[in-house]
Amino acid sequence: MFSEEWPLMMFTLVSQLAIGSFFLLMLTRTLLERDNPQLAHEVTQRGIFWVGPVMVLALILSLFHLGTPLGAYRSILNLGSSWLSREILTAGGFFILWFLYCYFYRKVGTGKALGWLTAVVGLAAIFSMASIYDHSIRPAWANVNTFIAFYGATLALGSAGAGLSVVGKINQENSSKCLPALQKTALLGLLGVLLPLLYFPVFVSGLGQAGAAGSSSAALLTGYIPLLILRWLLSCAGAALLLLAFYRKAKSSLPANWLYLVFVLLLLGEFLGRYAFYGSAVSITVGLS
Repeated sequence: MFSEEWPLMMFTLVSQLAIGSFFLLMLTRTLLERDNPQLAHEVTQRGIFWVGPVMVLALILSLFHLGTPLGAYRSILNLGSSWLSREILTAGGFFILWFLYCYFYRKVGTGKALGWLTAVVGLAAIFSMASIYDHSIRPAWANVNTFIAFYGATLALGSAGAGLSVVGKINQENSSKCLPALQKTALLGLLGVLLPLLYFPVFVSGLGQAGAAGSSSAALLTGYIPLLILRWLLSCAGAALLLLAFYRKAKSSLPANWLYLVFVLLLLGEFLGRYAFYGSAVSITVGLS
């Protein structure tokens, strides 16, 4: 993989971590607010705050992929025809809306509509991000697998981020109220791991019918099999541990070491998967005279 792809690869992962965490924390907050708005605020406040700095890191990483970072503003001028422009608009919009939401979220029970608007804009940013690759001349990217992989990573990393952010917030007194909501985030995280895994054989078999570039990509993916096996083992282990942490009968606070391990396992798993995603893509122009 070319060295200039590293900032772009890290941008996709870090932005999906931020957006996925916000989406699942909003889900947790909404579920908890039905019975206890104060508890919903206390449990999710820290995680929602940290989404912003993580998204700032993602946006900084994206600048390193541009030939002239100071001219990044020009990339937004083609909204009618460019998915890159739409990605910049929605990713930047997500950050601005997050900032506004944090301002309104200082009071318990406020800003729910703005919070869900922020989440929707974030999910639209993931769609725009995936559409950039879907409209490329690389068969391994111009595929529904890109959308499945990107949204899968958003749910998987988001469940890890949301889970890690509640460490120290869940105790014996409030666990019975909080865990049902957190269990739903863990299930969505597992879904984010399993869907790309289940679709992977379909994806690889389809590449063989996508011409020379598709066959070359399939051959490259074969060389990544050991790495991909490790990727799925790490991701599945992380998702399973998260489920175990939230479904166990809590007699004390959440097992912090488990949740740190979950975050590391899922982050490593998605990193390896994304590395293979970039490393196996072959352009249809390769080999043409």
